[in-house]
Amino acid sequence: MATSAHDPDKQNRTVKLLTAGAEAELDLLRSERKAEKRLAEAMVSLASDEARLLRAQHRLERSRQSVAAAETTLREVQARRADGPTRIQD
Repeated sequence: MATSAHDPDKQNRTVKLLTAGAEAELDLLRSERKAEKRLAEAMVSLASDEARLLRAQHRLERSRQSVAAAETTLREVQARRADGPTRIQD
């Protein structure tokens, strides 16, 4: 028995396949949009984290400079103390 182009079963299968394909494509598009949204959020988060890291690095550098200055001052004071009291000259 030959099937014609107007065979209801063939048309029904074609419609089902086209519908399934369209639904699968829509699902892929939705997944892609979700992935793009997650990527955008991750990029914003990364930029924020990088900015926070940069601020923390600046604070760390300032702290290192403060510690170095304090160490220098401490050594100077200790050296003056080791030299003994200063003598008053007449």
